[in-house]
Amino acid sequence: MKRNIKSLILFVGSIVFILVVFAYIGIGEIFKVLVSADLRYVILAIILQIVVSILLTIRWKYIIKILGSDVSSKNIFLLVLMGLFINNITPSMKGGGEVVRAYYLSKLEGIPKGLAFSTVFVERVLDTSIFLFFTLIVIGYFIIAGFKYLEYLILSWIFLFTLTAIVIYLIANKRLLIKTVIKISKLICKCGAYKYDEEKILKSIEEFYSSMKFFKNKKSLEVFIAIILSVVWYVVDILKLWLLFLSLPYAVSIISVATVYLITLLSGVLSITPSGFGMADTVMILSFSAFKIPPSVAAAVTLLDGFVSYIIPTFLGYIAMIFIKK
Repeated sequence: MKRNIKSLILFVGSIVFILVVFAYIGIGEIFKVLVSADLRYVILAIILQIVVSILLTIRWKYIIKILGSDVSSKNIFLLVLMGLFINNITPSMKGGGEVVRAYYLSKLEGIPKGLAFSTVFVERVLDTSIFLFFTLIVIGYFIIAGFKYLEYLILSWIFLFTLTAIVIYLIANKRLLIKTVIKISKLICKCGAYKYDEEKILKSIEEFYSSMKFFKNKKSLEVFIAIILSVVWYVVDILKLWLLFLSLPYAVSIISVATVYLITLLSGVLSITPSGFGMADTVMILSFSAFKIPPSVAAAVTLLDGFVSYIIPTFLGYIAMIFIKK
């Protein structure tokens, strides 16, 4: 209950903050830009958002298949949507959706929990590695060209890299991982009044390591396909944001859009608000302004992106969660 109240306060606070930013830019100016939007491009962006969900479904199903299990595409698609919903209502790193997806994958498909968690772990490693590589290029560019908020971006990149390195280090050290998981599990069970079952936890960890060994033994081509699917969904997500610019219309290079997209995602790393709401939107507006894009246009695109990338997935994800729980 306290956690829900805290999230609600942060969410309301972030709305107030972004409204202040919009008021500073000029709500009337933003509204004029929004009214001029071409709905055909907005609809195409919504379609691409659905395509992103489908790509995530294909990739997850492919990774599960690599690990030796065949699952229902319908269930995977619903779980992906539910994961997006969970990520959109949890702060910062958006990791809650992965845990929930793995848990329900195990329950729905009868897959061992360790294997289910290993699939989402592989996904997260792929996504984070590609993201860190792309954003490092962007940071390198801004070190040369100059950017007002460069220190913030570097700090976010270091934080994400360090966190990823810690997780990989834990995975590489089985004993340390077991100790860490047991301590966290005891704390969760104590706070949430759940029954603590150490035997079940140790069994899941063993299943996790078994599936990871199985993944390591796979051919490089299969791993390469998983990487390609990860890159493709990033590209489609960037194209979606670019289409929203075309809807206004406003001429902007797709390279600029891709740069701002990566900066915005990186800014969400240190955000404490649900899905980085408020902070990420402000960073997006400031970043677009750095590319000489009028603040009213940047704010309008940010609002459209919030509708396409946040509100619609959250709504569909909530419906998917109802179906999953039934």
